Amino acid sequence: MDRSPGWAKWPIITAGVLLSPVFAFLLALSVGVLVAVIKEAGLAGSLAAFGTGAVTYLGVRRLRGPRVRDT
Repeated sequence: MDRSPGWAKWPIITAGVLLSPVFAFLLALSVGVLVAVIKEAGLAGSLAAFGTGAVTYLGVRRLRGPRVRDT
């Protein structure tokens, strides 16, 4: 498959520039929610939830096997 035309990159760049304030707002909102959850649940509960998530992620990653890269 050939490369995409040169003009095709400009709409993508424009969309990224126009949506960047939305992404910044969503990032700030998620950090605020994370801080509120840590305050409400306490540090020990938050660390336990984070540790459980990390162990689950690693277990699922191990069960899926190695990634195959396209070359």
